[in-house]
Amino acid sequence: MSIKEFRKAFSEQYSGLVASGEFAATDYDRLMSDDAYCNCFAGAARAGNLEARLQLAEACLRWRCQDQISGLTEADFPLEALQKGSVFFHSEDREGHPILYFRIQDSGKTSPDELLQIRQFIGWLLDSRHRRQPEQKVSLLFDMTNAGVANLNLDLVRFVVRAFQVYYPGLLGYLFVYEMPWVLTAAWKVIRSWLDKEAQKKIIFLKRSNVQEYIAPDKLWVHMGGTDDYQYEYSPGMLTGDTAEYPTSGDECGDVEFVDAENSMQVSLPLNEADAVSLDGSQTQSFKNRSPAASSASLGSSSYIGRYMSISPADQPPARSDKLQLLAAPVESGLSREACQEALKSAPSEALMEHRLRCRVETPKPAAGSAAAASGRLPDDQQLAALRS
Repeated sequence: MSIKEFRKAFSEQYSGLVASGEFAATDYDRLMSDDAYCNCFAGAARAGNLEARLQLAEACLRWRCQDQISGLTEADFPLEALQKGSVFFHSEDREGHPILYFRIQDSGKTSPDELLQIRQFIGWLLDSRHRRQPEQKVSLLFDMTNAGVANLNLDLVRFVVRAFQVYYPGLLGYLFVYEMPWVLTAAWKVIRSWLDKEAQKKIIFLKRSNVQEYIAPDKLWVHMGGTDDYQYEYSPGMLTGDTAEYPTSGDECGDVEFVDAENSMQVSLPLNEADAVSLDGSQTQSFKNRSPAASSASLGSSSYIGRYMSISPADQPPARSDKLQLLAAPVESGLSREACQEALKSAPSEALMEHRLRCRVETPKPAAGSAAAASGRLPDDQQLAALRS
C-alpha cells in the first residue's frame, strides 16, 4: 500500500477528529507530511488490511492527544525524574538495536498522575529516538534484578507493550527479560497475553549464563557479567542523544539576572556576546560573564539545567497548563528583535528548549481603616496600578 493511498483513506475517515479535539493538529499534520512516520502505519505488515492499519494510526493519534505527547521537551519533566535513571537508552544488542533499559526494581504502584508522567516520559523518549532514526528498531531490556511482586507495575508494563504494538508498530527489535524471579511467572503469563504472535516471538528470557549470546560483553553491564561499568548520571540532552548541542567550555556561558524583584530569578545563558536584549528590545539590567563553575554555584541545586540556558529557581509546576513559558532556540548573531521572534516561531520542535514557571500576581493589602479594607478589595484603578507594577 502506498503512503499516498493510506493518507487519502485516513483523511477521508478521520480528518474531522482534529476539529473535535480528539487529535492534535500537529500530530495529524505530521502523519500527512512525514513519510517515515506515516510508513509506520501504512507499512505495518502485521496489521493486515487497510482498515486495521488505519485503526493503528487512529489509536496512536488519540493517545498522543490524550497524553499531550506532541511538543513535549526535556523541560516538561521534573529534574528529579530525569536524574532517577529508571528508564533510559544505553548500549546496543548484537544486532545493533539501541537498548531501552527498564530497571524494574524502581517500579511499583503509582498514582494516576505519576503514571501519566511516566507514560509521557517514555512516549517522549521513543518519539525523540524515532524522529532521528525512524528505520532503527529498538530492543527493550526489562532488568528484573532484585525485583519482586511489589515492583511489577502491570499498568506501566501494559502501556509499554501497547506503545510498541500500536503507537510505534515495527519499532520493536527484541524484548529481553533479564533474571525474572519465579514469583513473577504468573504475572508474566498475563503480560504475554497482551502481545500478538509476532511480538511473542521476540521475547527472550535472559540469565547471566546466556545474556552474552545477545549482548556483547563490552556492551553489557557489569552486574550482568559484562565489562561495561556505566553508571547513569543525568546531563541535559543525554536522554535523546542531543549532548553535542550543549556548551562545554568555560568561555561559552554567561548569565542574566533579573535584579528588581525581591526574590530574583537568574538565567544562565550559553552566549558568546556580552550584551543581551529583553523582549521589549531594551538592554537587560545586569549581564555578567561567568565561568560554568561560578554559574553552577550561584544557581544552586534547585536549578533547571536546559539545553541552551539554566534557570534558577527551577520552580517547574507539575501541571502543563501554566502560562508563563520560556522558549529558547539557536539563532544567528546580530538579528533584529523581529527576526529573532520569527526564527523562534519557525524553529523545529526538536531544536526548541522549553521551560514553564509558576506565575502569581500579588496585590498590596489596603491600609487599615480604609474603605477598601472594609470591603476586602482594592478599587479598580489601584488594582490596575498594582498589576502594572
